[in-house]
Amino acid sequence: MIRTGSAIGATLALIAIVLAVAAPDLNAASPSLLEQNPAGDPGADAEFGDTIHVASSELEAASLAFAAALAGRSREGLAEWMGSEGIRLHLEGTSHAGLSARQAVASLREFLRAYDHRSTVVTRAAPVEDSPDRGFAEVRWSARVSGTSQEIERTLFLGLYRDSERWWVDEVRLLR
Repeated sequence: MIRTGSAIGATLALIAIVLAVAAPDLNAASPSLLEQNPAGDPGADAEFGDTIHVASSELEAASLAFAAALAGRSREGLAEWMGSEGIRLHLEGTSHAGLSARQAVASLREFLRAYDHRSTVVTRAAPVEDSPDRGFAEVRWSARVSGTSQEIERTLFLGLYRDSERWWVDEVRLLR
């Protein structure tokens, strides 16, 4: 639960509400955290199965906000969620460690230029067992290779850490 006395918690809750209402890829007909989407259900996202639509924790809110920034290729939105240093980035054969937030955002945006975005959906966000200040999220990303009809679907793994105020992304790994 988001702490009511926390300004950061309130901001994250507001972001999650705005994303749930305004972002078409994250919008839901049901207020449930994880929504099973069986094939044939008219508003279902059968392609992605379980999908987080409404955040019930600060970690989920941060994951949803980062995914929305990724979908919009927003320099400012991505930078807002990147840790200050030491970011690990693994994108299709290219790995970098120790990147600054600015470098990580530039690399992500350069990578995304080769694709026409289709959807970005957070499918899981959870703290790492026995480490409450570490978390991860799985983001299902689909796109079309620019200039072609080739569709791709990938999972992005996000590594996150929590400082005294909020969650930050310190790893982005593209999985097949």
